[in-house]
Amino acid sequence: MDNLYVGAEPPMSEVPTRIGLIAGEGNFPVQIARAAKSRGVEIVTFRIDGLENDHFRPYSIESYVLKLSQLSKLIEYARHHNIKHVIMAGGVPHKVVLKQIAFEPRILSVLGSLANKKADTLLSAAVGELEKEGIRVINSTMFLRSCMPEPGLLTTRLKPSDEIMRDIEFGYPIARAIGGLDIGQSIAVRNGVVVAVEALEGTDGLIERAGALADEGCVIVKVAKPNQDKRFDVPVVGMTTIQNLVKIRAAALCLTAHESLFFDRQEAIALAEANNICIFARGNEDSVFNYLNLRES
Repeated sequence: MDNLYVGAEPPMSEVPTRIGLIAGEGNFPVQIARAAKSRGVEIVTFRIDGLENDHFRPYSIESYVLKLSQLSKLIEYARHHNIKHVIMAGGVPHKVVLKQIAFEPRILSVLGSLANKKADTLLSAAVGELEKEGIRVINSTMFLRSCMPEPGLLTTRLKPSDEIMRDIEFGYPIARAIGGLDIGQSIAVRNGVVVAVEALEGTDGLIERAGALADEGCVIVKVAKPNQDKRFDVPVVGMTTIQNLVKIRAAALCLTAHESLFFDRQEAIALAEANNICIFARGNEDSVFNYLNLRES
């Protein structure tokens, strides 16, 4: 399996010696903290109040819990620890965003200047505020490029049906268009019909809803947005994604090659194969039919 993941990690000359990690939910921030520490990087973590994820503590030299509204406090701590680079990783439920962004003058000033409150708009604004203070927000995949799959059929023990591949070909450009509008990154397709579109509920919620609407056999397409800003909101899949696909008896998952992170890949692929779920990594301009043809030639 490892030959499917060939992205080169950055040379040490490009790696900061200390990084602040702004951590949301999920495995993503844990993977970053672990990978960074393995390369000798010191990590100071800033966990968002109300989220349960604190598994990165063993990899951190210091850890703080902050509300999203406490931007000035984050900057104060960053200066105290001489942090000039931060990484943003992990999901933040929209209800947490709505509950916590309030009443700090700096936050209110930023929000008042925005044309809309879409995810990318809010995150870009947060990046801009940090960089005004000399704190650079860096590529969230810096230490995890080996987790970004090459194009191809990842579940090599399965032969997908023509129906599955047609659904991927149909759904992929639609998912890209929706991503370009900053609505979501994922859609569910079955038999040439869009069953569900991801919005505020996230990919796991989309999968659950697709299973309720269409029963078994859905194809989930999760893409990187056009001009994806890798400083935030990178598509991530892993064991939880596959477990949720198993629950709804999905037929396949397709993600964007080179631009998505796939964690716990060997175990996740083995689980998918055991449940007849095909997994593709697709280039934006490719056809999944070509991958199968190349494999059989």
